[in-house]
This record gives sequence, structure tokens and C-alpha cells, in this order.
Amino acid sequence: MNILRVAADLYPSSVGGLGIHIHEMSRGQAALGNDVTVYTTNLDHSPEEEFVSGYHVRRFKPIFELFGNALSLSMLPALMKNKNRFDVMHAHSHLFFSTNLCSILETMDSSVPFVVTSHGLIPASGPDWLHKVYIPTVGKFVFNSADRILCYTEEEKARLKKEAGVRSKISVVHNGINTDLFHPKKDKKQTNRLLWIGRFTRGKGLDYLIDAFGVLSQKYPKLHLLLIGDGPEKSNILDKISKLSIENRVIMRDFCPNSRLCEVYNSSDIFILPSFEEGVPRTIMEAMACGVPVICTELPHLVEMIKDVGITIPVKDSDAIVDAVSEIYSDPKLAEQFGINGRNKAVEKYSWSDTVLRTIDVYEDLIGE
Repeated sequence: MNILRVAADLYPSSVGGLGIHIHEMSRGQAALGNDVTVYTTNLDHSPEEEFVSGYHVRRFKPIFELFGNALSLSMLPALMKNKNRFDVMHAHSHLFFSTNLCSILETMDSSVPFVVTSHGLIPASGPDWLHKVYIPTVGKFVFNSADRILCYTEEEKARLKKEAGVRSKISVVHNGINTDLFHPKKDKKQTNRLLWIGRFTRGKGLDYLIDAFGVLSQKYPKLHLLLIGDGPEKSNILDKISKLSIENRVIMRDFCPNSRLCEVYNSSDIFILPSFEEGVPRTIMEAMACGVPVICTELPHLVEMIKDVGITIPVKDSDAIVDAVSEIYSDPKLAEQFGINGRNKAVEKYSWSDTVLRTIDVYEDLIGE
């Protein structure tokens, strides 16, 4: 099969969950004998064209970037010229200009099956008013231009129908994780470290995590917090850390290669994700696969996922973060059981190879129609 993937982000130029998902999906599909080409934006002066991990990458220079969303007009003529060479066109996230371009093109020429993956209906960046305007207008247009929409959970499927007025066919294909790459460390001991990984944006709830850690650092003198990522809110978070005088207890890294993340998870006692909105984050699945207890906000589609592997907390609640960390950190047996349950659930329910195969099944179904 000849597959065209269109995505705003691609690992390692982008180290977020979306960029890694695109890379791993493309690599996995190519490993099964498919020809995979990825059109993406050039965010860091990478080569305009190259082969990576068995698939072909073409990068297009953006003319501007808004809320982490890069627009490349040069991508459109390339799509128009080459689209019909492929068996299927698969764009990722309705929130990006690159997917908008695909939708516009699809309304002009629908000869090639068009798939859109929703990686979460509402993003963690950008103002709330923009999302309220965008989802029922541009977002609805993008979804309804697709021949098939993929999302991670039944809860997200219902939300797409209700909030975005989706008419197109929706298939639920769970997000997945490589449980061979991410695995628990033998004879793991308490490390006195909390872990957060993500993009520094307002929607990630970092303000509340830092406030909570200000309390936890006094309650537990050996405890440290590791933050991995970058983004527009990083300087504000640094200021907050300084005001709370916890600089010596917070470790910050801009980047960690995907191949080293297993080691990072295994050197942490708890993974925390206090976001206001999320899809099904790879970071949570990675933590689970490594046997690390999880604390995250009680978003409807994550509650069942976190059941018996950690604790869910209300959005924007620093006190709840303090209580959840205290409950797990002070009870090694509970932490161990959460870790065991998380590993088992990751292996049984979130197999990455199953995600890749089920996505290909969707392509074959559309091509056969």
C-alpha cells in the first residue's frame, strides 16, 4: 500500500506525543511492507527530504506559526500534484493547518480515501474562546470532509458527534505503546522523584503542579520534581519556581531522546499529568508500561484507563495533587501494586502493533469500498 501521512509535527523535531505517534506509526507501517511518505513542516532546519526509519519524509518551510501551529503554503501545491499517486491520505489532528489543507483539497478531489485522526478534540494550548469558535466551524468542516475519522476511545467518539457535529464514519482505534521498549526495571527502589513530561502551555496545568510541589517539598525533604519539555510558558514556570524558592528541588530538561525515556520513567516514583484537556497521552501509557504509578486529571475518557494504576484528581486543584502524591509516595505497597497493574494493562490493552494493524485495516476497508 502507498500511504501519504500529513502531520504538523514529527519526531525528533517535535518531542511531544503527537510527533512520536506520527514517527512510530509511519515506521511500523513501513516495516510491514508499505510505502509511507510523510509531509510535515520544517521546524528546525532539518533536510527538506530524507528517508527515516524506512519511510520517506518531505518537509515544507512554514510562513508563520500560531499557538504552535505552523502554516506552510508550499505544502498545498505538493499535495495537489502528488495526492493521486497514493492509495490513502491520512492527516493527523483537525487542529492543524496541514490537515486544513488536506480537507480543502479533499472537497476539490475526493478520488483518494481521506482519513483524519483526532488526537483529542480540544488542545491544551490556545485561548478557550478560539476553541469554542473553531470546533463547530473549521473543526466540523475538517471532520466531515474525511471518509473516516479515527479516535482513541468510545467517549471521544460520542464527544465528536455531540460537540463537533461529525457525520463521517468514526472508528475507535486505541493509542498504543511499545511495551518491549518501555518496561519496568527489575528490583526497583524508591527514587524520591516525581516526573512530568510535556509541552509548557497553560492547558497542561503546570501552575497547579508547581504550587502543589511547593507544599510537597516541605512535607517530604528528599522529594524532587523532574520536568521534561519546552514551550511558551516555560519562563513563567521558571519564575514561579523561583518565587517558591524550590529551584534546588526541581530539575528541568528541554529534551530526552525517546530511546532514553524508559530509563527516565524507571528512575521516577510517580508520573503526574494535571492537564485541562488531553487525548490519550502516550506519556501515561509509557509510565504504565514501565510500572510507574500515574496521577492525572479525571477527564472522562481517562478515568477507566487510570483505574487501579493510579489516582485521578479534579482539574485545577493543587491540594488534590498534594493528597494524591502523599497517598502513593507514603505507601510503597500501594505504589508497587499500581505499577504492576499498570504494566499488565499496558501489555493487554495498549499494544502498539495492534494499533498499527487496525489502522491498516481501516485503509483497506476504505480502498475496497
